[in-house]
Amino acid sequence: MIGLFKTFWHRNPNVLIFLLSLPVLLLEAKTENDFDIFIEAARDWSNGLNPYTQLYHEWYHYFYDITFLTMLSWSQHLPNDWIKLGWLMVQVVLLIQIWKMVLGHVGSSAASSPKFRWLGLALVIFNIRLIRDNIHLGQMTILLLFLSLKGLELIFNRRNAFGGALLAWGVVVKILPIVVLPYLIYRNRWKAAAWTLAFCVFFLTLPYLYQNTTQYSELLKSRWALLNPSNTEHILDTSERSFHSMTTLVSVLFHAHCDDTHILPLRRHIWDCDVQTVKWISLISRLILVASFLWVLRSRPFAEGRREHYFQEWAYLLMLIPLIFPHQQHYAFFMMMPGLACILAPYFTCVAIWKWNSLRVWLLVLIFIAMNIHFLLGVWSGYYNHFKILTYGGLVALILLLQQMHPRDVSHQEENI
Repeated sequence: MIGLFKTFWHRNPNVLIFLLSLPVLLLEAKTENDFDIFIEAARDWSNGLNPYTQLYHEWYHYFYDITFLTMLSWSQHLPNDWIKLGWLMVQVVLLIQIWKMVLGHVGSSAASSPKFRWLGLALVIFNIRLIRDNIHLGQMTILLLFLSLKGLELIFNRRNAFGGALLAWGVVVKILPIVVLPYLIYRNRWKAAAWTLAFCVFFLTLPYLYQNTTQYSELLKSRWALLNPSNTEHILDTSERSFHSMTTLVSVLFHAHCDDTHILPLRRHIWDCDVQTVKWISLISRLILVASFLWVLRSRPFAEGRREHYFQEWAYLLMLIPLIFPHQQHYAFFMMMPGLACILAPYFTCVAIWKWNSLRVWLLVLIFIAMNIHFLLGVWSGYYNHFKILTYGGLVALILLLQQMHPRDVSHQEENI
């Protein structure tokens, strides 16, 4: 039996992973989660209601686009459990594809190393809580990460139209992959940027073909009213205790009376500033993070760059997303998975040695704890959210990847890993 299992694993690992996950997916499909919001929003839209002005699960809004609701509406007469099971199965397929892409890029020159086979397992361990949350809550982050990575991979293989369509779909659904557009222009990928913008316009205007023009215009206005970054709730970004990003971290550090209704009676601010000052500190801190990407690019504008650096650039760019955008939940930090793969890869490709007297190793342990402590010791989850532990872990991961990509002599860098 064990021999058959090993043979099947080596020949069809993706199929085996999918089959092993099915019992979990069947259980999760019966759990009420955020995907129920999407399904109900699709039904409201089909019945002529404005989903952006409705509240779901008592106080949550629907933020995504109408094209996504259109696709969901095709299955609206099915039970919620069936729709969610189908979505979860898609999630697992996309997750497997993401893993294959990431491992293919970080191990392109060392796949034959005896240790490399363990990198996939290490990535699962480092991301176990984020994977679990995305599956459990029926979230969109896995789809967004797949669209971003696959779109970039296609574009840098000269398949601009297909790659641009995937990126545009991600931008229209949830805005976040829009950070890729200026990167494409910086890397002299004007055709890809043009295709992406063209498909964004196409996906945004597509509902005009089958919906009343005035009604759809009102829906777009309602969606913008929710997403407008100048909204006060996006400036402090603390209306929910589970929010994590630079905007949230700055608010809890520099404002004593954040509007979190579940705040714990424990001080977490280091200085009490007015909201306008918090706004400026938040803006400056996010601009610093964005500017750090110029250090990563290591070339003049409108230049191709070095092909061997492309994946690290994509990974760093995706790591920025949950930090620089407001209103980010813990599951959004799954966008950091490619960056974590880049950080861990040297230890599985015979470039670096795991030494417990190394500061870098202890920082990796800190990142693992910050990203998974909810999963390991969830009984005190309120404290982890209160002090934004996950955000600190994301910042440390970003710094480690930045240090790893610093243009220094390779041998000198390896000695200090």
